[in-house]
Amino acid sequence: MTAEQSSPASRSSLPGPVADGSDSGGRAARRRARNRERLLAVAEEAFRHASYRDVRVEDLAEAADVAVGTIYGYFGNKEGLYLTLVERAVTQFAGYLKQAFSEQGSPLEQVMAAGEHYLRFHLEHPGSFQLLSGQSPIDGTSPLTHELRDRIGGQIEEILAGFQGRIQAAIDAGEMPTDLDARLAARFLWGAWNGVVALGLRGDLMRLSDDEIAACLRQGRRIVRSGLAVAGHQRPSDKTPAS
Repeated sequence: MTAEQSSPASRSSLPGPVADGSDSGGRAARRRARNRERLLAVAEEAFRHASYRDVRVEDLAEAADVAVGTIYGYFGNKEGLYLTLVERAVTQFAGYLKQAFSEQGSPLEQVMAAGEHYLRFHLEHPGSFQLLSGQSPIDGTSPLTHELRDRIGGQIEEILAGFQGRIQAAIDAGEMPTDLDARLAARFLWGAWNGVVALGLRGDLMRLSDDEIAACLRQGRRIVRSGLAVAGHQRPSDKTPAS
């Protein structure tokens, strides 16, 4: 064997454990990502059908086929897991509103389109909608909980600010009355849409089917538009027939 063949530099240039270790690290990262997504999917389904108090970390771990410690390692605790789901729901909803605001049409048309996208969000992500529309069952005081809740609150305020901006743009364009308070109007519409879609979650006679929710929102669109739009920006179908 020559000196060149036995030199450290020569040996380090050959395929060896370093390359294998790097690949192993990549596989481990992908496995962690899959486990995390599986846990989120299992938890979202669990929280849809049971109260926060009744969902047990041990049951989630078993359903996701991971160790209980994995949940604590990824999310800190059950509160962290729940709030991570809420944050994901907020991000998904923001994407739907972004689609509404990127559509062709005037600011008023985009405001009205937001309601339709809110319904789509409910239909395509029912678990996320339920998490976003309900009151948070968490009142924990851990630093992790506070950090997540503050971040989620900031994201929701950012979404509302964007919606308020579209309403203000419609006011500035002369499509809505100049004495309309854009901030209050944004919160009214958010609350109205949320309330109608949330009727699908009820277990009594107030419950609406998905088709009924869509019809109710279309009816509400006519009512809201006829009240918000100034003369010249109402469609014939939006106007109330003369008695």
